[in-house]
Amino acid sequence: MKNKNLIASSVVLLALLPQAASAWNYQGHVIVAEMAYHNLSDTARAQVDVLAEKAYRSMPQDIKNKMDTFEGASQFAKLAMVPDLIRKVPAENIWESMGEQIPASLNQWDEKTTGAWHYINQAYPASSKCNFIHIPNVEVVSKSLFESFKVNHQAASMMFISHLAGDSHQPMHSISSDISANSCNSDLGANKYTLNIPQHDLHHLWDSGMGFLDTLYDIHGVAVILQKTHPKKSFELGTTGNINQWIQESYKMADFGYSVKKNTTPSTAYYKQGTKDVKQRLSQAGYRLADEINSAYPTK
Repeated sequence: MKNKNLIASSVVLLALLPQAASAWNYQGHVIVAEMAYHNLSDTARAQVDVLAEKAYRSMPQDIKNKMDTFEGASQFAKLAMVPDLIRKVPAENIWESMGEQIPASLNQWDEKTTGAWHYINQAYPASSKCNFIHIPNVEVVSKSLFESFKVNHQAASMMFISHLAGDSHQPMHSISSDISANSCNSDLGANKYTLNIPQHDLHHLWDSGMGFLDTLYDIHGVAVILQKTHPKKSFELGTTGNINQWIQESYKMADFGYSVKKNTTPSTAYYKQGTKDVKQRLSQAGYRLADEINSAYPTK
């Protein structure tokens, strides 16, 4: 109960803090995971259903209430939004709350909470001499999670795998620009790149999917539509668990992402292209997440 109370207290604390980087909004993460759920093998789906129910039971009521707002989503998919609510909770406590032990590879850093797990600040442009990357980050943690989960199927690991797959496909979680000519001062994944829009900055514009993800949807229905308009065969998905490929794809979108001038309103053309890119990235993330989970549960 102690650990569950710690998680609940941290959720209250986060609600009082300024909004932080959280690649895709809650609904975006749930859509990615629901697409993955549709593409799981029968063997994998049966196993993740058990783990998702275990994880759900471990959550404080406030988080359960947030999860339950997403209609048409599997329990597995709803779970994908939770890591953004518990970024201030010590990682070890998250695993303990589910009756599990955190993999040693995830508990080796001085920074014991999970906030830094969600991004990797590669300096933009590529010619920059700045180095904003530190460990842990989304690439290092995702690799450790995937390797651990293949041999030890834990509910907490599955939850973070589902979430970080989405993070890796949000361009602004792979990029940081220098906002100072001489001192290498990061814009924190465009969180400091202000725009004249309801989302306030470039990072949160992409989190919202250009506004596409601000409307509450039937999650199952959206996942079906995305699979019809962006079928798996239309993508070169690469090898399973190649997190670096996902991150580099996101980084390559920086030129377009930063093409809108600071403190302005993006053009109609920007929104149109951005929304197209968002739907592609959500779909790629969903298919790749399914491949990761399926590879951990080979069909006999």
